[in-house]
Amino acid sequence: MRAFVSPGYVIRLDDNRGVILGTLFDRNGPPEPTGEFTEDQQKLITAKGARALLENHWGAYCALLFDGEAFNVLRDPSGGMPVYYTGVAGSCLLGSDPEIIADTGYWTPAVSWDDLATHLYTRGLPSPDTSLEGLSELLPGTACNICDASMRVEGLWSPWDHAQPETVSDASEQAEVLHRTIQNVVSAWSSRYPSILIGVSGGLDSSIVAASIPARRTQVTGVTLVTDDPDGDERLFTRLLEEGIGLEILDLQYDLGDIDLGTSCVAHLARPIGRSHALAYDRAMHRIARERGIDAFFSGNGGDNIFYYTQSANPIADRLLKNGLGIGVFQTWRDVCRLTGCTPVEAAAATIESIRTRGRGYKWQPDTCFLHADLMAHLAVSPVKHPWLDDSRARLPGKAAHVAALLRIQPCLEGYDRRLPAMVNPLMSQPVLEKCLAVPSWMWVDGGRDRALARSAFRRILPSGISERRSKGGPDGFANQIITMHRAEILERLTGGHLARQKIIDCDEIVSVLSNDKPNLGTDQARLLSLVDTEAWVAHWSP
Repeated sequence: MRAFVSPGYVIRLDDNRGVILGTLFDRNGPPEPTGEFTEDQQKLITAKGARALLENHWGAYCALLFDGEAFNVLRDPSGGMPVYYTGVAGSCLLGSDPEIIADTGYWTPAVSWDDLATHLYTRGLPSPDTSLEGLSELLPGTACNICDASMRVEGLWSPWDHAQPETVSDASEQAEVLHRTIQNVVSAWSSRYPSILIGVSGGLDSSIVAASIPARRTQVTGVTLVTDDPDGDERLFTRLLEEGIGLEILDLQYDLGDIDLGTSCVAHLARPIGRSHALAYDRAMHRIARERGIDAFFSGNGGDNIFYYTQSANPIADRLLKNGLGIGVFQTWRDVCRLTGCTPVEAAAATIESIRTRGRGYKWQPDTCFLHADLMAHLAVSPVKHPWLDDSRARLPGKAAHVAALLRIQPCLEGYDRRLPAMVNPLMSQPVLEKCLAVPSWMWVDGGRDRALARSAFRRILPSGISERRSKGGPDGFANQIITMHRAEILERLTGGHLARQKIIDCDEIVSVLSNDKPNLGTDQARLLSLVDTEAWVAHWSP
């Protein structure tokens, strides 16, 4: 077996029993990367295989273990280390990047149109099938057993193993454990890199990560990107963070000059998961990283997902189904009404609907926007599936939605330009995942606040203007500027491109929307820029 992996730590097991590629931490050891295993740890891994790593370690890694007859390849649950594979001529090639595998000469990349269409339809639901012919992805928490020419993939880590704890402590104790878990994880990751650049927005998630980095041993620089419209200018909040935790934060402007619609921001990936406006973000970060000699880029990615950001009545349904009717249910009912602004009657109706559909797993909604009618009719015949969504333990609608949120963020964790330094998403680390999954859904809406437990966990070290912030900014204004400036080019690229020729997109609908010269296209702008980037991604991988 051959493995082609980007640079990183390599930990070898004795007697050619395998290697760990990437960054590994000991759950019970110091907050720093593991350089080698003790004799006892080696014996445990030999006896239990990949499960010993899942139980006693965490990080961003790919483990290749040999038991004397077969290789077992494990990808860690956070998905921090990409793992792609392809079988050719009785052998298996593995790599962290499609282009690394292509460079071997054993695999020639080509677009898989059926898989690409499914990817667009399912809104990026994680799947072993990539959008490149003959290339598969080992999903987070899964392992591949390779024996001679046969390959068998199985899930070794599931969120449902951690979502139903036998006992649950009160909210204050849960908040303290969450605080300690995140600080330990961020401290461990920080020990790996002397110089860190962190993207901050003044929002809760990135602020938690920034405040948890032990600056005494790491050079840390924050950066926020600013748009011309008020919704994308969050400097009021980043200044609060800067003053509150003593972090230098640079203000950079989104630059239309960084936009090249013929270049995909995720050309290096096996699926088109980007939007064209991300080019400006990536290129701004690259310039700062190069100027300052940055070793790693940290983010708060996944915070909404791991902290179960919800605007639904699911927490009421969960508490009622779990504990029966009592004072706690009425408290959560009140919290949901405060959070969403709905009336008690509306909350009750939504709760009844959630309970009515309980036990059926989570129904993943496809995205049909701008897709060709024939394609949608073809794909609608087959249900959208994933083992985590259909697990028999998915009986509480809120917890099922929480698990679905983790799937939603997975494709977005590695979508950065490879020229950037190492990408680290601390909040998606395995200890944080497992801790947050064990939290009942109603604790995340306590007091009528979204991500309530995370707010409580860090209220002592974050400025109150950050820990209690409810608004959210974003680059939507900049995205709309791109469409306004490049409307004719976007129309030409989409209606005359690969997606149109393959009858994946509905050109008439796109023409109708782009013929309207209103400055804000709402949710359509995100899909349009996604399709434009997809078109560029296809051109990158096409002969």
